[in-house]
Amino acid sequence: MKQVYCLSGLGADRRIFQKLELKDTELVHIPWVPVDRHDEIACYAQKMSAQIPGDDPVILGVSFGGMLAVEIAKLRKTKKIFIVSSAKTKEEIAGSGGGFLQFLVKYNMLPAGLMKIPNSIMFRKFGAETDDEKALLTSILKDTDTHFVKWAFKAMQIWENTTYDPAITHIHGTDDHIILPEHVSPNYWIQGGTHLMIYNKAEEIAGIINTYL
Repeated sequence: MKQVYCLSGLGADRRIFQKLELKDTELVHIPWVPVDRHDEIACYAQKMSAQIPGDDPVILGVSFGGMLAVEIAKLRKTKKIFIVSSAKTKEEIAGSGGGFLQFLVKYNMLPAGLMKIPNSIMFRKFGAETDDEKALLTSILKDTDTHFVKWAFKAMQIWENTTYDPAITHIHGTDDHIILPEHVSPNYWIQGGTHLMIYNKAEEIAGIINTYL
């Protein structure tokens, strides 16, 4: 059976992938490793890459995990990389986060307030609409390591990446309110897809990934 190594988004864990079913494939979630406050995304990608065994791995990165996957592709040979609800360069993330992300970082609101207490703002931004989706997001947010999230949001703000492996397959949602569609250039659009689409549009995303696997 093939393995796909999964890097989740900020604060998220293996639960975000629970509805994704790939043909004859095992999803292997790579947990976060300790971060040093001086780490940048490229540095942290080296630490995460070291947790992925074997040669020529297939990597699936969601949101922040996608940015790490972009950097990992520069460090080692991979068989295939998919990024979902993510960004490939500083232009894609800066354009999207110029308002929302910088506001949260500047006023230190996301780790201290919004992240640990689920609310309508977070539900709307992530695209959690059903009771099931809100329950999942609530559970994930309550378990979030706020120290890690605080570091990661600042690291995204200073991410200087301008290049990426053209073989990376980027899948993005037309209704993503975190990484805005008008600032990214994906290979595939998911109509109505939000930042949570790896969970609530899992079948469509799996269909795309399966064509490569």
